[in-house]
Amino acid sequence: MSGIRLQHLVFTGQNIEPAELHFDDGLNIIYGASNTGKSFASKGILFLLGVTASLPQTDEIPAYDAGWLGITLGDEGDFTLYRTTQGGHLKLYRGLVKQMPEENGVVLRQEHDSKRIDTVSHRLLDVIGLAQKWVVRDGNGKKDPLTIRLLSKYAVVAEDDIMSERSPVYLSGVPADRIFERNLFKLILTGKDDAAAVTLPKETVRKAAKAAKIELVDELLAQLDAELGLPPPDQQETKDQLDNLDASTSDLLGRLQSAQNELDSVVMQRRAAVDQTRELEERADELDLTLQRFAKLQAVYSSDLERLHSIEEGGYVLVAMAGRDCPVCGAPPGAQTHNHAVEDISVAHKAAAAEARKIEREQRELAHVVASLEAEFVGLRRTLQKLEDDAKALDDRIRELRPQEVSLRESYETYNAELTRVVKVLDLFDRRTKLATRRAEIGAIAIRRVGEAPPVGPDSTTLFDFGETVKAVLTAWKFPNAEKVQFDGATNDITIGGKPRSANGKGVRAVLHAAFNVAVFIHCIENELPHPGFLVLDTPLLTYREPLTSKHGELTQDELALKASSLAEHFYRHLASLKEQLQIIVIENSDPPKAIQSLARIEVFTGQSGEGRFGLLARRN
Repeated sequence: MSGIRLQHLVFTGQNIEPAELHFDDGLNIIYGASNTGKSFASKGILFLLGVTASLPQTDEIPAYDAGWLGITLGDEGDFTLYRTTQGGHLKLYRGLVKQMPEENGVVLRQEHDSKRIDTVSHRLLDVIGLAQKWVVRDGNGKKDPLTIRLLSKYAVVAEDDIMSERSPVYLSGVPADRIFERNLFKLILTGKDDAAAVTLPKETVRKAAKAAKIELVDELLAQLDAELGLPPPDQQETKDQLDNLDASTSDLLGRLQSAQNELDSVVMQRRAAVDQTRELEERADELDLTLQRFAKLQAVYSSDLERLHSIEEGGYVLVAMAGRDCPVCGAPPGAQTHNHAVEDISVAHKAAAAEARKIEREQRELAHVVASLEAEFVGLRRTLQKLEDDAKALDDRIRELRPQEVSLRESYETYNAELTRVVKVLDLFDRRTKLATRRAEIGAIAIRRVGEAPPVGPDSTTLFDFGETVKAVLTAWKFPNAEKVQFDGATNDITIGGKPRSANGKGVRAVLHAAFNVAVFIHCIENELPHPGFLVLDTPLLTYREPLTSKHGELTQDELALKASSLAEHFYRHLASLKEQLQIIVIENSDPPKAIQSLARIEVFTGQSGEGRFGLLARRN
């Protein structure tokens, strides 16, 4: 099963019996006297579907505080929509309930919002298969989202609408809505919405936008003119100046780079000379310190040699006098009592001589080292002197080159600044040319949209096929001259032999309107298109009214002809035959033919106390 099926409509309140209506899947008929709540039932359905914000204020409704609409949502199963009679948001409960269940329902917002999914509109449209659909509203492609309120005109047809002279497509009666209503009709007959349509601003908006763009460009042009000055410089002369400045600046840049390179080279040489001087001075200081130490060592060597020479000379004398008479007492060697250790003296003498020779050798070696270091020291001093002379010469060259580099730099910066100024001026000229071109382009843009307007409504093939479906419905109802029925794409209404529906009496208009709505559903079913799944028709058989008791007055000739036919019986039989595809609820004043009473669920509102059910709601005493 596709779409929605209505299961029950219940109103509850404290200290009052629930007012209940139950519906079958196929044909349902509610009929009876006027002012018994038949039309209130259809309005209650719309209220509990979130289509309307409030219920009609009748004498009976204050006694009730809540409404319950049991529905079957496609293959999802049974649910109940709950809403207080004061309006506001709705709640959705699982299962068919008529009183507040223990479980919390899902809150559904009454107002549709294309950005939200927690609205009753989105919930119902999603089941139908029409969620997130868009419909173009005007010739500029402005789009509105499809809502359950907009779709409801095809599911619940009020009494005033069904007999109206207006086209069933143009139910709002507002000329400005006709493009939208035709495109809604297209969506229903084709299943294709306008989500991909390109939205263009309105002509007034486009005109204002064009004027605003021109104004903005003019402001930018005025700013450029102010920067260029009055009078502005000659553009060609400025270009020639740019060429000359570019050549001069390039030449100065080359000379400046050459001077900088030379100056950098001399500075680097000066830095290298300073670094080398520092290194050599450190070496010279090291050499000077070493020579001082070696001089001290040489003095030590000389002192040691003097001491060793003295020892050597003394030992020589002592050894030489061994075996001789004592020089003091004259005693002969044999008579001498003191042992002068000649042998020891000889050994000491030899040792002193050997030590002296060693020191002399080391002294000679030290002399060679000192001579070498002194030569290196002298060479360092010469090198340092040369480095000092070179540094002075480099300083002189730096003092000579630096003013040249500074002068070239100043000249280059002057020329480059002028070059920058000239480039800016030429850039201003370029920007002004582009802006002037853009202004001309904007001025040439047509305010009115060029080309064909976007297509509106169903195409001719779809309308023809739909017209054939309307003809088939009316033929099944045994409507007189049904073979002459067509659907006029220009008026979006039914014609019979060229006679528009609006030219007939109220009763004939109502029947034809009902045929339109039934044909819409059959077309959707045959083409496997989304549809609400149920249809409520309020007083489609107005032709069968009694003139004396009806508020709609005497019957016209075409109504009399229709009343004399068997249309009512065939009407109900045809609707009953759609049981498997469509749920239909017919609200009528007149009794249905007895021959079809077994084909429908029938509810009678007698309007008489004590005679069956008086009406939908309990009467207030």
